[in-house]
Order: sequence, then structure tokens, then C-alpha cells
Amino acid sequence: MKLVYPLYPLGALLLGSALAAPTALPVSATGHGYDAPTRVQAGYVQLRFSNASKMPVDIGIFRLKPGVTDAQFRTVGAQVATNAAKDATDRLNHMVDALGGVGDVQPGNSDSATLYLTPGRYVLASLDADDTTHKTALSMGYFREINVRGPALKNAPAAADYRIRMVDYRFELPQGVRAGTHTWRVLNSGQEPHFALLARLLPGKTFKDAMASLMKNDQQGPPPVDFEHSVYAQVLTHGQSEDVSWNLSAGHYVVVCFVDNKQGVPHALMGMAQELVVR
Repeated sequence: MKLVYPLYPLGALLLGSALAAPTALPVSATGHGYDAPTRVQAGYVQLRFSNASKMPVDIGIFRLKPGVTDAQFRTVGAQVATNAAKDATDRLNHMVDALGGVGDVQPGNSDSATLYLTPGRYVLASLDADDTTHKTALSMGYFREINVRGPALKNAPAAADYRIRMVDYRFELPQGVRAGTHTWRVLNSGQEPHFALLARLLPGKTFKDAMASLMKNDQQGPPPVDFEHSVYAQVLTHGQSEDVSWNLSAGHYVVVCFVDNKQGVPHALMGMAQELVVR
């Protein structure tokens, strides 16, 4: 069943906005696409993403720029997913603003992220592809339009516990991070799009081992980090941020961004691979 959020009367917005919480935006991966509302109120939105399919699925939220069609997004998005063209990421960046989302969620699980949406035309999409068959999530139906209507609610979330600031080309990481579940605010102050993936170093491995692995064109053997249990903040363009809840155990983590620059070089090889210590 399709869910549709009503547009609230202006009087109610003015009376309730001071105490309002981020608007819930429930989305489910079904195996054939996203089951999601067709519209939502502008302001802070908590994306609540559940996976009812039989494979890991992620979700990104993209605001289409004026004149960009669904077909154009799908074409270039598929090229990004399959690395079919070195400049695909750059071309997509000129077509959309990336507002964040949720990284891969395993079947039967759920995750969430809180982000700010201004009025406009958006798409929910996955830019993943199978490494072997190169079949894209877009071709499986993981694409859906959603309209964001104004006026924007005044419903900012509570302050985050920790913050990661992304610039070109490094992370500004917090100090004194404690293990456990905390809210992290990830924001992009750079001119290029970035994301943040945190993966814990495996026992006996060092950050130097991780960097040596990243530099190799031909990966052989298991990686020195635990990618299977990594946490992830989706791609954000300049000026965007999202709040995510991460449960980190004590240890040493690699924080990395694999977005490509205009020449197809991953940001990880340009300085966006750093170490974070969790006590």
C-alpha cells in the first residue's frame, strides 16, 4: 500500500513547529523496489529504512536540479554504479544534490538517518551494482520519486554526540570517542561530494596495512579491515549533513571516502583515508 503524508494546515504548523520532532519517512526495500510515500513535508526528516528483501540494499536521497529527467538520472546513475565511465560521478553531481541516506542494510534489518529536505523534486535510489553480473539496483526497481512540499517545519533534531566534517580531501575527526551507541553528525564542507565509511581494523592489523591494501590495484587475500560490519554515512554534496546512530566497539577504525574525482581517482587515494580511535 502506498503511503501519502498529508500537508498540514499552516496554523497547525505554526503552533506545533517549536516542539516538533523530525518527520518520520518510512521506506521499505521489497525485492522489487522501494515502498515509500509519494510526498513529505519539508524540514528535518528521519528516514526509517527497513529491508524486507533477500539481499542487502541501500538508499540514497537525491534532489533533482531543474530540467533533469528521471531517464537522465537513471542513465548516468547506472554508469556510476558499474564504473562504466570515469566522468559519470562528475556528471551526476551536476544533475543532483545528494542529501544522504542509509548504507547497506541486511535482509530483515533496519537503519535510519536524519536529514534536512527543502521543497523540490527528489528521487530515492540505489547506485549499487552486482560485482559479477554488473546488474544495477536501478534496473531491479530501486528508484522512486518523492515530492517535498513546503513550508518547512521547524523540527531540528537534538545535538549529536560526535561530528565528522568532510572537506577536500580529508576528514576532521573527533577526539576522545567512547565505545557504544551514539549519534554522529556527518557534514560536507567541501566542494566535491563525499561520504564516510568506518571499518574496524582486524586484530593484528595496522592503519599502515590498510593504506597498503588501498593502494593495490589487484586485491588478493582478505582485507585488513572488517568491511562486513562497517558503518556508513551516504553521499553528501556541499553544505549537506545527516545524523546517524552508530554502535562502535573499542578499537582502531579506518575512515574512508571512495567517491571519485573528475579524473576517476578515489578520494581515499587523495587523503580521505584516516584513522579513528574508539576507547
